[in-house]
Amino acid sequence: MSVSTPFVFFHHRRRSWLPGIAGFLWLIVGAACGGKAPDTPASTPASQPAAPTTSGEKKPRVALLSPGPISDDGWNAFGYDALKIIEKELGCEVRQQQVNDSPADREQGFRAFAQEGFDVVIGHGGEFTDQALAVAKDFPRTTFVVTAGDKAAPNVVSVVFDTGQASYLAGAIAAMMSKTGRIGAIGGQNIPASARNLYAFRNGARAINPKIDVMIAFIGSWTDTAAARQQALAMIDKGADFLIHDCDAAAAGVFQAVKERNIRAFGMQKDQSHLAPDHIVGSPTSNPQGLAEIVRRILQKEQKGEVVHLGIRDNAVGFAIKKGFIPKEIEGKLNGLTLAIQKGEIDVFKEQP
Repeated sequence: MSVSTPFVFFHHRRRSWLPGIAGFLWLIVGAACGGKAPDTPASTPASQPAAPTTSGEKKPRVALLSPGPISDDGWNAFGYDALKIIEKELGCEVRQQQVNDSPADREQGFRAFAQEGFDVVIGHGGEFTDQALAVAKDFPRTTFVVTAGDKAAPNVVSVVFDTGQASYLAGAIAAMMSKTGRIGAIGGQNIPASARNLYAFRNGARAINPKIDVMIAFIGSWTDTAAARQQALAMIDKGADFLIHDCDAAAAGVFQAVKERNIRAFGMQKDQSHLAPDHIVGSPTSNPQGLAEIVRRILQKEQKGEVVHLGIRDNAVGFAIKKGFIPKEIEGKLNGLTLAIQKGEIDVFKEQP
């Protein structure tokens, strides 16, 4: 399996937008190693400091609200990776804060950073959508970014990494390698972005074997490792020999169960093979450069409020494969599926519940 050229978002000091059609990133891991925007309210917005310009003396200020620990080696770590790129490549002052899983805390997080005069505040997850839309009305000079969101406003940008395209490939791998004909997918909260990833996994498996049994469940939390382990064990007890997750920090429970019962699994968002090196076949991944590029466009007044989808064609989604885990004949089939997704010949999200 060939490895494509690296992701390119920042080219020397001249920064460019995502490539129109780029090679899909196969990262081989060593075996040892919107709709209509809401109208601006008639009421006077809350007092807000003027936002600094990128050419002024003050650095642009960018904040990240995380729904879980950035040490999760997954979704939250991916968001923090993007923030560090923003700091290094864009010269921004950055700050990160973990918030509790409640609408009130998410809104307070947005509001506090906006009141401090931050230029961009990122809510890392679709669950931040409603709070971003509410606070944005009061702070028109701050742009609010929601990853995995599905709504927009004049100063709200939702960025959707279509990781489901790589989850589809994971499903195809599972279907080709499963010995039991049963596989499972475990999500955190049942929000649209997470559901799309898991149902794309199911669709990829069914494209290979229409009769395969794909169990899907949501545990209702991004951090409850005990619930994730319990759900994983329940699926394994029903015959699942491959599992995928989209449950952030709670995935530690999935990997624990996988190691206990000696089956195969997939990571999510980042290469997670080191978390269960004898069991993780590969990981659908999101490229943090994509989120950093959105922020650059916002700071340069090039990005309007809209829902932006980034996927394989943009080199924003990839797949980290554990070396030696996948037979060569399956690698060849995956290359064919990847090309078809790039060309738009396969809609990985077509069949949804």
